Amino acid sequence: MLLEILHRDDRGDGYYRYRYRGTAKPDKAAVQAEKTRKLLRDSRQRISFNATSMRALSVRLNQQIAQALCDGMKVTRLAEAAELSRWAVRTVGLSSDDLLPSGAPAEQHLASIRQLKSELAELEHSKTALEDRRLNILAAARRRGVLDDYELAALSGLQRETIRKMTWGVHPESGAIPA
Repeated sequence: MLLEILHRDDRGDGYYRYRYRGTAKPDKAAVQAEKTRKLLRDSRQRISFNATSMRALSVRLNQQIAQALCDGMKVTRLAEAAELSRWAVRTVGLSSDDLLPSGAPAEQHLASIRQLKSELAELEHSKTALEDRRLNILAAARRRGVLDDYELAALSGLQRETIRKMTWGVHPESGAIPA
């Protein structure tokens, strides 16, 4: 709040008159820092959610592969459908020894595995986009000197040295941190 002293009261009793001049404009650097903090917190939350979703989806894929093996499907056919090595498929099958045959047809298993694999690929693509956006935000913040490396590390969940190495030579896209 800005107040302007107009003049001292002529009565000599020590009173001043003030006039309201509006609110002070926020500091541009403080506004940039707050926007950067919000973007990095949101980015960290989205990356964390993405990682949790990927773990859950990977568990479902492994369970589906194990169930298909339990139902008698061939390792080679499952490896092709899941785009994994035969060794990985065997390992998944051996880790789930408490399953009982479900009686589901092989094509149903293969369709489920392909669907889960497709969802995992989408999440991987989303993860890459989120990490690229975080990199742009970090590079823009370091270039502008909005926040120091320690605060960037705390907000992004990365090590300070990792941030320095990641952003070295990166030219952030315009608009990474909105003005």
